[in-house]
Amino acid sequence: MFFPSQSYRSDGQVSLLRKVLDSDNRLRSILLFIMFAGIVLFLPNRHSNGFQPRALLLVIFPALVILFCWLYVRIVAKGFSVISRQIPETCLEQDMVEVVLEIRYAGSIPFSNATLIEEFPATDILESPEVILNYQDFRKNGRAKVVYKNLLNRGYGHFSIGPTEIRITEPFGFFERKLTFPLKSNIDVWFNPPAPEDLDLVKENALTPMGDSRSTLSGHGMDFYGIKEYVPGDDIRAMSWLKTAQTGKPIIKQFERDTRPDVFVAIHTDKKQLRGFGFGNTMKRLLRISAAILSQTQKEGLPSAIGLCIEDMAHFIKLNSAVPVYGFLTDLLGDLKAAEEGGLQQLINLAMRKAGPGSIVIFLSQTIHLDMDILLGALINLRGRGAKVALWAIDDSNMVRFSEDQQNVLSKEEFKARMEEMDLEFILFPSNKSSIEAL
Repeated sequence: MFFPSQSYRSDGQVSLLRKVLDSDNRLRSILLFIMFAGIVLFLPNRHSNGFQPRALLLVIFPALVILFCWLYVRIVAKGFSVISRQIPETCLEQDMVEVVLEIRYAGSIPFSNATLIEEFPATDILESPEVILNYQDFRKNGRAKVVYKNLLNRGYGHFSIGPTEIRITEPFGFFERKLTFPLKSNIDVWFNPPAPEDLDLVKENALTPMGDSRSTLSGHGMDFYGIKEYVPGDDIRAMSWLKTAQTGKPIIKQFERDTRPDVFVAIHTDKKQLRGFGFGNTMKRLLRISAAILSQTQKEGLPSAIGLCIEDMAHFIKLNSAVPVYGFLTDLLGDLKAAEEGGLQQLINLAMRKAGPGSIVIFLSQTIHLDMDILLGALINLRGRGAKVALWAIDDSNMVRFSEDQQNVLSKEEFKARMEEMDLEFILFPSNKSSIEAL
């Protein structure tokens, strides 16, 4: 039986295999030399009086060996079959996943050299380690378990492992036969982002400017905190009927019963600003950052929600703490397409409706080439309502667009200075590094 430690070819195994192959090459060269010499001796030349029939022996013997090798490979190949593959259905990125294959060999003769390899698109090398099959493992009942491990470093998503390929060679190395078994196994690789740096999830008390004074809710003994627009799931017993009548929208009171903030993450994806390809493009990196933030909020037990554009419409999605955030976010964000029209204004409007006093609003963007007048105006307005706001973006440009109408752009240093003047948190992610750079 193969064990994980035996699944990889160690340096000793590799050097031993090379020695065997080198010796096979020498034997093959000797046989071919004998055959060539026999042909030369058989043909008439100036030193002989005609054909030399006895020289045919030098041709026939290597030819029979080569024919035997050809038949041997074909006979051995018919004996192999792949019965099953065991692999986890779901894993996290950077997990070391173990794969167990059950192989059957029903051949009538022992095989000498056989190796197994699988397509493994969830890894950068896109294949499994090459595993050497040992005939001794099949002698008991014709079956053997092959175990190997692979690091899931390709990225998140849905992958199909397989097919399985077995390569068979005979002792002299004249022929190789490849068998492909179309056995497929699905594996879902979930987000596993590292905890983000500089993530401050501490709520700062601030009242909204909507006119309520501090009070308590009778019978509950909780300090009044502020008001916000009602969203599904809020306690209707805290409804502020006066403010509802004044604004024409359902308004509820917030109290200091729970000092934890609610976190709103607005995810801005713009197809026109997409940079890079594959798993390393700016949008994929942005989704990974958002997953890191939201997974951290769930670990701390904070109520959280996201705003994103699906088919160019901004949607508000409240996360359920009972749902595994890794799988949920991978299913939701993994196949997300960039918004054709960007959706910047829609996300801002969504944040203005949903965020209240004590909320933490993090605006994530895959670009810093934005209409900053609109965005910064919204962030300042949200902060005036009592929300704590931040702008996180991926550094995809040397300049920052500050006004779409006036076509004015700023350097990153100038933009950083303006953010500091307005006391707004600004974090910039390098475009070609996985670490966070706070400017």
